[in-house]
Amino acid sequence: MTFLKWILDVHPRVRKRSTLDEYWRVWCMLYRKSVGKGLHAKVMEEVRDYIDGYLTIKYNLDTGVREKPVMDVDDVFLVLHHHWVLDTSVFPDERQRLQLAFLLLLSAYTATRPAALVYKATNRTKQREHYLGWEDDGPGDHDEMDLDWEDIKTLCYEDVTLVMLPNPEAKRDLLAMEITLKYTKGYQKKPNPKTYILTEVDTLIFDPILLMITIAILDNAFESNVSSMEDIIRIRVRAPRRSLEFKWRANMLKKPVFRQAERTPTGIQTSPVKALRYHTYLYFLQRLGLQAGLMQILGGYVLRRGAGEAVEGVATQPQLQQVMCHRDAGIYQAYINQRVQCDVQAAFLGQPSSTALFKAVTHMSRHADPRAPTDPTVGEVNALKEDPEIVQLRELRDRLSSEARKEAGTLKKAETQGTKIYQMYKEADRALRSAKMTALNSAKKAARQQFFDTISTIEINKQLDLSMLDLDEGDWEPQKVEHKLEERQILADLFCKDTDLVSDREKIHHRICTANALVALCRKKDVPARLKPDRTWGIRHKCESPERQPFPKAPTTTQCVFCFWNTREPREVRLHNFSTVYKTRDHVELHLKQFKENDDIPCLDPQCQASAVVLRGHMHFKNHQARMHNYDVFRTFS
Repeated sequence: MTFLKWILDVHPRVRKRSTLDEYWRVWCMLYRKSVGKGLHAKVMEEVRDYIDGYLTIKYNLDTGVREKPVMDVDDVFLVLHHHWVLDTSVFPDERQRLQLAFLLLLSAYTATRPAALVYKATNRTKQREHYLGWEDDGPGDHDEMDLDWEDIKTLCYEDVTLVMLPNPEAKRDLLAMEITLKYTKGYQKKPNPKTYILTEVDTLIFDPILLMITIAILDNAFESNVSSMEDIIRIRVRAPRRSLEFKWRANMLKKPVFRQAERTPTGIQTSPVKALRYHTYLYFLQRLGLQAGLMQILGGYVLRRGAGEAVEGVATQPQLQQVMCHRDAGIYQAYINQRVQCDVQAAFLGQPSSTALFKAVTHMSRHADPRAPTDPTVGEVNALKEDPEIVQLRELRDRLSSEARKEAGTLKKAETQGTKIYQMYKEADRALRSAKMTALNSAKKAARQQFFDTISTIEINKQLDLSMLDLDEGDWEPQKVEHKLEERQILADLFCKDTDLVSDREKIHHRICTANALVALCRKKDVPARLKPDRTWGIRHKCESPERQPFPKAPTTTQCVFCFWNTREPREVRLHNFSTVYKTRDHVELHLKQFKENDDIPCLDPQCQASAVVLRGHMHFKNHQARMHNYDVFRTFS
């Protein structure tokens, strides 16, 4: 009881009774693990009454139950179409875009929890602190977790099998893929791997095998000499073989299929070894849902619930339990769609059910509207600046900043000296940033909720009010999107192409072209929405792209030397001019941080590259750039 009351006192954002119930459930679980037995039934009942009575009344807890949204195939198509064709969001590189689409499909086709596909990091120290008798082994012993292959519990190449099966009556043989999920819930106590069989889909936007082949080509993962989709299409299963398996190279077996983008000396790109983090996937997923106009938050479990709903209609109860990884049938009750899937009215009247209408009414895309705002207006953002809490924190931050400058001369020197005032300044700055972000997120949520709460009434009144009725107004059409990358535009056109009535030869050609376009796109980086600070915090605008002109021979002191010579970056990134030399210096330092102080750093100038010039450490690199290339952005700051 003391713990639950402490939670409500310390965390004012916890104001739903269901959240408190979850804390109580976890507390009971930890108690059983630590003590070895559960609480007495009378104690459990007393605490339950304490939550439902005293705490609910005193803290005015919300007892409502939030609806659990469910996605079906139409919802997935809406999201994937927006993702490939209409989405203007920028990813670290285009492979991340492909990975997100592949994860969406695997989540729908396996009904698995997201943590079985991507890496969910855990901190062993925090886990151990939950148990009685835990003693700290010393400061810093567990702050950095050393990860080896056994620590990465995620989908790797060894868990994917790509096979070809004979198809004597067609121009090509068929591909199938086995996905083995080993790290499902409870695998530590009782391993229960499950293997799913996936096949090719004529509608390529739903084809998981196409995306897996693209990733394997990008990683050069095939043990055989396969290097393109044309190579795979050309292969046939010949007697006496009944199938052919495309083996992976030995050094690829333990590598994750889905990998994280990381900062490198030459920019941000997909890591060759680091597994994609769960929260990165969740961020991309939620951003996609907002951009696609979904009212509810798009998460991994909406796909799992939708897949479970589809399987329930065609499978036996034991098969449903196997797919959902449930110990008994009762657990699935928590996943059932709140909107009853049986047409009770039609059953009572003895009439046939309207299946299509039921599907449209009971799933997420029913509320979708691409016009829904994803950000508050400039006026709403300006109003947030006058929030009393933000004003107070800003004044405290500025006062501590002034004190730190008086004491050490500059904030940089205060940071180096590690003064108490500087630490207080950093704490105040973090608190201010947190308050700003909280206020901004609340404003975004409120603006979006306001739209969905009012749009239906506005549309109805607009049609009923003859003075507002525009007789020439046609149906709403989505805004035409022109992508910067030519490869992205080609791919969008290919995914939109209707292949239902074309010949088998044309379908094969379309599949090859789509695979080649995916490979070409994933080797590119989209032009980022170049951001510069505006007068309103939280709202930024795009810089105009530089005019097409001959590429300069050398960078200026307002351009990053690393980005300038990186041919993988878009032209806009390479020629970007920072507003001051100070900001150029800070950006170059981010690249240098990827090298240790005494690491060998190659000079990126083409002439130095031809001479294989390698510089020893940061200072040697800076001196070389200043003396040999007249690129001195560091002298001013020494």
